[in-house]
Amino acid sequence: MTDDKNQPLISVIVPTYERSSLLPRALDSIYAQTWKNIETVVADDNIPGSSWEKETKRVLAPYMKREDFLYVKTAGGTGGGAARNLALRECRGEYVAFLDDDDRYLPEKLERQIRFMQKYDLDGSYHDVRWFDENERQVEYRSMNYTEDYSQEGLLKAHILHSIAPTAIYMFRRDQLLKTEGFGEVPSGQDFILMLRCIEKGLKMRYLEGAYVVQYLHGRKRISLGDNKVKGENMLYELKHNYFHLLTKQERTYVKFRHYAVLAFSSMRSGKLVRGIKYALMTAGSSPKYCVEESVRYFSSKFRRK
Repeated sequence: MTDDKNQPLISVIVPTYERSSLLPRALDSIYAQTWKNIETVVADDNIPGSSWEKETKRVLAPYMKREDFLYVKTAGGTGGGAARNLALRECRGEYVAFLDDDDRYLPEKLERQIRFMQKYDLDGSYHDVRWFDENERQVEYRSMNYTEDYSQEGLLKAHILHSIAPTAIYMFRRDQLLKTEGFGEVPSGQDFILMLRCIEKGLKMRYLEGAYVVQYLHGRKRISLGDNKVKGENMLYELKHNYFHLLTKQERTYVKFRHYAVLAFSSMRSGKLVRGIKYALMTAGSSPKYCVEESVRYFSSKFRRK
């Protein structure tokens, strides 16, 4: 544990939109960190004057009294990418990390990640993630150990094939992140675009083994469900086509397989069963081999405790 204020300041950016009841869990997980030199930055993207904005301000009132808390107000309804980009320009940290308002950090997240970055003199890093349901049961452990080649080309291939995401697994040196165009200001896939921009800008990045954040699957509004997800995934698939020259024929098949699989899962979770079945059939048709392999990986991840 460290509480030395002479240690580098980490700004943790939390965009929030219509989830005031879940926000305290996210913020409390930041203040429970073993690394104590933290600036918590909430980017309020609620519509000005709305009941959601008023309720969010009421929930935030105790936190706003803290010297290490920064409240940033967007124009309202700008989206997670734009809200994070605004907060990134306003924050003061030497390092920056991110957390969605409906998720939470594990206590050693920031300390482990910053010490890893200091050890290897990194501009950025990423780690594994756990997915929980609303009953705090693990439904997936997603490992990001996709490559041991941390060259620009190695990271790029890993990202196109697997998507190094979500946002909460990242930490960056703020000065290096500001050299990019930041998050994609799109309905879905903002984190994919950010990581792509960081790789193409040549940031020095590596993978840290272990999961230090919990993301929740729930029935409340989130961009990872519904039509926004479908549109976003189709847009990202077209973007990935620009990098197909780097991939083998088999790797291109895998990208296509993952594209349909993501659409199938998202549709099912959104209650769009007919659409989900259609994409599930397209998933199986694209590669029966990958269907079996990824199904085994997915169900085994439910029981991973590392």
